[in-house]
Amino acid sequence: MAKDAYYVPGMPEDVNSDHIVKAEGLEGKVRALAIRTTATCEKARQIHDTTPAATAALGRFMTGSLLIASNMKGDTDTQTTLLKGDGPLGGITCVCDFGNKVRAYPINAKIETKYHKPGKIDVGSAVGNGMLTIIRDIGLKEPYVGSVELISGEIAEDFAYYLAKSEQTKSIVALGVLLEKGIVTQAGGLMIQLLPNADDKTIDYLEQRASGFPDITFLLGEGFSPAQIIDLFLGDPEAIYLEADPVSFSCPCSKEKMSTGLITLGREELNNLAQDPKGIDTECHFCGSKYHFTKEDIEELIKSI
Repeated sequence: MAKDAYYVPGMPEDVNSDHIVKAEGLEGKVRALAIRTTATCEKARQIHDTTPAATAALGRFMTGSLLIASNMKGDTDTQTTLLKGDGPLGGITCVCDFGNKVRAYPINAKIETKYHKPGKIDVGSAVGNGMLTIIRDIGLKEPYVGSVELISGEIAEDFAYYLAKSEQTKSIVALGVLLEKGIVTQAGGLMIQLLPNADDKTIDYLEQRASGFPDITFLLGEGFSPAQIIDLFLGDPEAIYLEADPVSFSCPCSKEKMSTGLITLGREELNNLAQDPKGIDTECHFCGSKYHFTKEDIEELIKSI
């Protein structure tokens, strides 16, 4: 670990690797999380071969989804985050599994990139107007579903609005993806949440700290770790760093799981597919893995119905 890195239980040896840090501060009145997702977002870019606007939107959405999913406790818990907009991107589907594992795909990977100013991608115009929906399956009889309208399409503001409206948690959310020649060089995020005992003084303090706070990607590029970004934002020497965990792009797809999906097509559709002597090829939307099913494979699936 670098000498200037803050120690947090679970901190990876390489503080430049993707990880998330959780902390509490301001006399226990706020929960703070910061995350680096550079390698995770770059892997998603490579898999989906996204243009810069789609890369920025996909990276922000994955990063924000991971921050919100960070409180999952069961090893079978999962969170599905859906973004649907009328912009050229179309939308994004993102799934977070326990252990900060994430996978996602955009509806349209090849879209035109517009800019607010040089170097600042206009993600809002790529997303457009629409809805943000979060589905949490944490082992209860029914999954929890929350949904809000998008307020900007820039994604960070939309996640903050979702938390305030759907979960009654006032939050500050900052997300960033920096590209150089189309490649992700820095990506990460910060989320500050008010706890029930927070007062107006705490709120005023946080609003002052948020005003003019540097972009997350700038801080990461300057060598700040997620723990140091939390420290810089809170300005609280008594902040308690709770834990750190690795983050990764991970897809659990397999031919067996793809078989289950094919079975849902029904006997009639499978019979039609079985007419092709060459069989069929399937592809995972999330990671691009391809699975071939022979004519005999499909006939076995029909027998199982």
